[in-house]
Amino acid sequence: MARKTPPRPWLPFQKPHDRKEHHPDRSAPSSVLTDDDSETPPAPPQNRTAIVGRAVSARSRKVLTRLRPWAAEWKWPLICLAILTTMGVTGVGAFIWLSKAPPAVDCKKISAWSVDSERLFCAQESAASGKPEDLISAIALVKGWTTENPLYGQAQLLLQDWSNALLIVARDRVAQRDVKGGIALAKQIPSTSLSYKDAQASIVRWQEEFNKGQVLFTKIQADLKKQDWNQASQHLAQLSLNTDPGWQDRITEIRQQINTEKLAAKLFKDAQVFAAANPPGLLGQAIALTDPIDRKTFVWGRAKAEVVKWRNTIFSLALAELDKSNISSATTLINSIPKSVQLTSANVDFVRLVRGKEVDSNKDFSSPSLDKAAPVLLAIQLVRQIDSKSPFYSRAKTLLPRLEAQLQDTLSLNWSSVLANLQQVPTLKMAVDQAKSIKPNRPGRIYAQTLLAQWQKELQWMEDRPVLKQARQIAKSGKVEPLRSAIALASVIKPKRALRQEAQTDIAQWTYQIQVIEDTPIITNAKASAGAGRLGEAIDVASQIRPGRALYGEAQTLISGWVYEIQLAEDRSTIAQATRLANIGSLTRAIDVASTIYAGRPLYGEARGLISQWAAQRAEIWRQRERDYTPPVSDSASDSYDSSESSQDYQRDDSRDDSRDSDPEPSQQSDDPTPSSNDDAPPPP
Repeated sequence: MARKTPPRPWLPFQKPHDRKEHHPDRSAPSSVLTDDDSETPPAPPQNRTAIVGRAVSARSRKVLTRLRPWAAEWKWPLICLAILTTMGVTGVGAFIWLSKAPPAVDCKKISAWSVDSERLFCAQESAASGKPEDLISAIALVKGWTTENPLYGQAQLLLQDWSNALLIVARDRVAQRDVKGGIALAKQIPSTSLSYKDAQASIVRWQEEFNKGQVLFTKIQADLKKQDWNQASQHLAQLSLNTDPGWQDRITEIRQQINTEKLAAKLFKDAQVFAAANPPGLLGQAIALTDPIDRKTFVWGRAKAEVVKWRNTIFSLALAELDKSNISSATTLINSIPKSVQLTSANVDFVRLVRGKEVDSNKDFSSPSLDKAAPVLLAIQLVRQIDSKSPFYSRAKTLLPRLEAQLQDTLSLNWSSVLANLQQVPTLKMAVDQAKSIKPNRPGRIYAQTLLAQWQKELQWMEDRPVLKQARQIAKSGKVEPLRSAIALASVIKPKRALRQEAQTDIAQWTYQIQVIEDTPIITNAKASAGAGRLGEAIDVASQIRPGRALYGEAQTLISGWVYEIQLAEDRSTIAQATRLANIGSLTRAIDVASTIYAGRPLYGEARGLISQWAAQRAEIWRQRERDYTPPVSDSASDSYDSSESSQDYQRDDSRDDSRDSDPEPSQQSDDPTPSSNDDAPPPP
């Protein structure tokens, strides 16, 4: 039977409790281990984990066996080292415990039964923040100590410091216009403090200065109520001498108040003048002039009563206009009142009634039906809010059914608009039928008729557009017969239809094309005749185009040109004949021939110029003969007789001259244009 393995020692230098004595030879452990190993029966086969564990255990035992001699040799040095280490750790722990501060005092639990040192400590901690409430708490903790207390001297020094700090805070409060707060803090300074007298003197001074300022401020307010600006300014000057910081800080505020009161008084005065100088219908503008007045001023107290009176006048005028069915005038009067004016419940009910009336009388159909439904719905809600005890309740009760009917019609037409917007023939017909269903006595009748006309027009457009499109397709060939077929098809669109005007425009265009095709050969033949010099024939051919035809204007233009050419040739012949007569001295006959060219002829201007020239030459000839003529000497009777005879001779001579000038074959004996002594000569005077 194998021997048991001895137990493992706790320390490497402990001896193993083995029954067998160990040989002093150092090789003994090895032999013993070998013997033990040799005597240990082989372990039964186990899993891999158990095998590995046994291997590690065997190696550990070998290491311990090798260290046992070393442990036995260094046994006492190791024991001394352990003792010294324990003593060092104990000393360090004692030093740390001695140097650590004692636990802090819980100042939240401090009371009158606490130790004085703790109370003093807590007072110092509290006053360290510098807050007035903490300073007061610190003073309260130590102010009751007597001289018998061993900490009295230290507490008095701290108490003085805390009192001085509290007085400084009180002065800051006074400087910040909190006189009452400053006085309250100063009163917390105990009588045992050296600052007590200074605090009491400050309290008296602060109170006196504050009271003086309060008296002056009260006087200023009274001056402002009376609108005595000069007296208010004097009192403000006195207040500016006050040393109280609070009143010094309020000097600017009070001066601004005086200026605000002055401005308010001016605005109110302007409003009163405007109201007195204008008709009552413009009182809304007078109220608007008072709108900038500060509501905190004394002036507003008087202006408010005047504004209320003007407001009531405006509502009375608006009610009168509403009774006359002048909705727009009533609305204008109400809108003239600024929104800042406070209205009574009756005023509000009247505004609601007018808004409802305004929607009920609205005939603007330019906006979509859905947009029209929103104001109608709002008007219904406003009218429903009119109280049953209101003086306008009976009118609202009458108006409400009309507004509700209008809302129903508007929603119905909105649905019809949705159908019509689909742009389909069946839906358009449904929209038309629904619009026709609104009876004449309904509020939406006029609007329905407007939409009905629009939808009928769109329906006609959708029905006639294919017909017109087909006619245009037929007319694309540009030939006479297709054009006539297109005209016949487009003529199917009857009058008062949506595309009637467009169809007539196309018909006129196609008719024009047909006439151009038919009349172009006539124009061509006329131009050919004119080119051959047969202008008369060309005119006759072109005259076949009747008025109203497409090429009638062109034909008339050509005819006018050809007539002009014919007249030009005739006039040139006449001018030439008159010029020949003038060249042989027959100026009168030349003038007569040239006068045959009447106004509107091509050479009328040229003929008038020649006539003027020849008339001047003839007049000059007559004046020359009058200067060369010498009358015979005779008695008065014979002179009278000779004068009569001379007049008759002049007439006979003039007749002879005219008859001679009219001779178609004038004498060619002389080429001199100067007339002979008997040609165009006036009788002697």
